[in-house]
Amino acid sequence: MTKLGKGLEALIIAVPESTDISTGITTLKTDQIKPNRYQPRKLFNNEKLQELANSLKENGIIQPIIVTTKNEGEYELIAGERRLEAAKLAGFNEIPVIIRSVSPKEQLQFAIIENVQREDLTAIEEAKAYQQLNEEFKLTHAQISEIVGKDRATITNFIRLLKLSDHVQLMILNDQISSGHARAILQVAEEHRDKFSELIIKNKLSVRKAEEEAKRIKNDGLSTDSPKKKEVIEIPEIKTFEKNLKKKFKSKITIFDNNYKGKISFYYSSKNDLHKLLEKLEK
Repeated sequence: MTKLGKGLEALIIAVPESTDISTGITTLKTDQIKPNRYQPRKLFNNEKLQELANSLKENGIIQPIIVTTKNEGEYELIAGERRLEAAKLAGFNEIPVIIRSVSPKEQLQFAIIENVQREDLTAIEEAKAYQQLNEEFKLTHAQISEIVGKDRATITNFIRLLKLSDHVQLMILNDQISSGHARAILQVAEEHRDKFSELIIKNKLSVRKAEEEAKRIKNDGLSTDSPKKKEVIEIPEIKTFEKNLKKKFKSKITIFDNNYKGKISFYYSSKNDLHKLLEKLEK
């Protein structure tokens, strides 16, 4: 199993005569390089790609891409997809490359590693890549976590996102909802998930609010109305307690109460105030 950050330096194969022996870098025509069939990223940010193309025009291509031999005269991309696409956009006919010999599994691993290190994949793209490593290449979640440097539970949570409908997955791909929202959506019954995702967008719910609403839906069912704030019932004697505490401690004190459940907060503004407050509490 290839670990994160290792493997690209190994397995050098026969290379074109133009290769610089000291660096292993050669040049290839951009039309000789085919896309990585295992590339997990499906969406490009066109604005950022154009910015990279402009930079390449100005400064040239400093870092070579990495390819593997496909057929005679043809190569397949391993890592550096954005640089390759930006180079084409900038009008480059040739690009510096390093040729490596890798297995299909390693092609997918390196593509994932490159994107994950730059946080360049959507949650769904990342989930599908992990699922492919799991199903097609028979890697366990623990083995995948070792490859990409993430907790095993994180890998499992990503793959769980693929249980969502295509409708919700498209929302994630389009950055309408986050992976945190998606995990909240998974908490509700499958028949409610699409409507709940639309409710999250409609009411601009934070992840925390979405999680709270998911718990409510499990108990009370789905409502198309905006989530209602819990009614806080003020109890007169609580205000009296608060007033007496303020008088006793000569400090700002607030009682946050909801039907005899809550907390008491003591406030202080200096080290001296804190010491005085602690002395009174210890008596």
